[in-house]
Amino acid sequence: MRIAITLVVTGLVFATTFWGADDYFPFAPFKMYSFSHELDGWANSTRVEAVNEEGERFTLTEAATGFRRAEVEGQMSRFRDDPDLLQYLAEAYENTNPEKPEIVSVEIVVRRYRLEDGQRTGEVNETVEATWTREGADA
Repeated sequence: MRIAITLVVTGLVFATTFWGADDYFPFAPFKMYSFSHELDGWANSTRVEAVNEEGERFTLTEAATGFRRAEVEGQMSRFRDDPDLLQYLAEAYENTNPEKPEIVSVEIVVRRYRLEDGQRTGEVNETVEATWTREGADA
C-alpha cells in the first residue's frame, strides 16, 4: 500500500511539473519560484485603497480585511472584468471594523518602479486597475 501511495504522489508531482499550475498545490511546479526577474525593467507593487464616508483615503490591509495582497493580485483579471467584486473587500473591512465609517469606494492601484541593475531609478508610475463605488455614494 505504501509503495502504491508513493508511486501515485510521485506521478502527480512529475505530471504537474510539466502540465500543472500553482492551483494544484501541493502537487504544483511553483512557477513563481522557478525564474528570476530581469535586473532592468519594471517591478510592480499592488495595493488596495479605500475611501470612507468621511472622505479619508487609506490602504486596506490583510489585518483589516482578511484578504492577502497575493489573493488580490491573483484575482486581478476578475476585478478588472467585474469591479463590483471589490465590494466584498469593503464588506470584509466593515465586518472587521464595525465602529469605523462605512467605505464608499475601493480601488486596486499598481505602482510600477523602474529598475536598472536591480536598483530603483526614481521613475515611478501608478495605474488604477479597478474601481468600485458604493451605489449612491459621492467618492
